[in-house]
Amino acid sequence: MRVSGRIVLLVVIAITAVAALFCVIGLATKSWYGSTGIFDAEYKAPAGLSIISFILLIVSVVSLVLQMFDILSGTLQLVPIILLFIATIFLLGTFVSYVERSVGSSFDLMVTAHFCSYVALAILSFWFGQSSGGAGAAN
Repeated sequence: MRVSGRIVLLVVIAITAVAALFCVIGLATKSWYGSTGIFDAEYKAPAGLSIISFILLIVSVVSLVLQMFDILSGTLQLVPIILLFIATIFLLGTFVSYVERSVGSSFDLMVTAHFCSYVALAILSFWFGQSSGGAGAAN
């Protein structure tokens, strides 16, 4: 039984929105290094990377909604995949750059956000490969 494309996109949108939620909660909480927050530390790279990844996750959700309503067509269908891939890399950089300093609940939230965005990227990539499978191979 073939799953509808809109259902898959709704699942990917939900997972990406959950990843964005975990990202912003992990960014806002103060469990990064003792009692200080991520912005209070002397090393600002994790804060910058997490802000960029949050923005990319939100833009990914918007582009996925546009794709669900068939506004993105042709090569523009790759935009959500590319945005999710870049957001996943920035999320990975967020917690990898902070790993030797502290491991707390905020760190765990960023790891969960990374996992959710990675799962959403894997589902979206597999679905896109299945839905456009063989279109260019026949030529």
